[in-house]
Amino acid sequence: MRTEAGGSRTEQALRARTKPRVERASLTAHGTEANDASWGAVISADGRYVAFTSKATNLTPDPQNPYLPDTYVKDLRTGAVTFIRDGLGGVRISADGRCVGTNDFGAHDLQGFVHDLKAGTRQALGSARGGSRITGLSGDCRYAVYTANPHHPADPQRIYLRDRTTGQDTLVSHPPTPEQYDMSDGSLSADGRTLAYRAHRRLGDGPDRDDIVVADLRTGKRRQLDGSQDDATAGLVQLDAGGRAVACTVGPDTYVHDLRTGRTTRLNGVRGRALSPDGGHLLYTDGSTEALRLRDLRSGADHLVAAQAGAEPGALTAHGRTAVFATAAGDLVPSGTNGVADVFVRHRR
Repeated sequence: MRTEAGGSRTEQALRARTKPRVERASLTAHGTEANDASWGAVISADGRYVAFTSKATNLTPDPQNPYLPDTYVKDLRTGAVTFIRDGLGGVRISADGRCVGTNDFGAHDLQGFVHDLKAGTRQALGSARGGSRITGLSGDCRYAVYTANPHHPADPQRIYLRDRTTGQDTLVSHPPTPEQYDMSDGSLSADGRTLAYRAHRRLGDGPDRDDIVVADLRTGKRRQLDGSQDDATAGLVQLDAGGRAVACTVGPDTYVHDLRTGRTTRLNGVRGRALSPDGGHLLYTDGSTEALRLRDLRSGADHLVAAQAGAEPGALTAHGRTAVFATAAGDLVPSGTNGVADVFVRHRR
């Protein structure tokens, strides 16, 4: 039987089942929309929890500072919202959603913290003097990687690994050199064994100021990927959960390196935003249109996620099945009337 619109009912049903489903995460537990902007979302590997930063004051009944953003965790299964006081961006979440990393004001400087939502604890990273910034968590939340800022601004940044079970901090970026490299943007594999990070040369002339380094934290072996060979800057996007693939930007392009096969995929004129935990999909921003798209790195297929949106490392689940992003677009879901940026979740059917 044919419908008036054309096409069989079976075909229309199939299209409905395969069309991506979008829902808004920056809502109260009762479904009320946020009264201010939300951004910087990440999602747990199991796809259940979304952590994000927001200036909204109505997402939970907790007393909030109206002048600074806070961090929230949305349970997509139950709708419950958990409040984490303060949070100035750079949110990270463990694979099961138990732990959330935030950057916030410490005793003296901006400092990284790990919040264990099950235990109800808040653990500071690095020294209060100089400060720190959390950039990664292992899947089981045992390890946290952070950039430590020096006490003296003339000294370079370093990357440390905190073993949350023993409380030990270990320097995991390569040691200081006469050229003084800043080490930053550390991304950790799910098992806490592999680290990728950016090394930026502060002193010395010539090209190749930026490099992407991958380190095996058990053996100490380091591998340097091609970084910036001229004056173009290079930056790390993300290491996948298995420690096999690394996404990075060099100038206007994005590269995804398969560390086992040596294969490199280049995406011209785009800005990588997040790599899926299995390394097979990349969320990126189109340099010409600012559209947020999802690329299947094996087939080359592209899918539009949002016409204009922002996304962070950790914004994808395996195989690109679910993506989280922030946009002020008001037409993605019904009754999007608050007029500010919201966090959305896009599910592939």
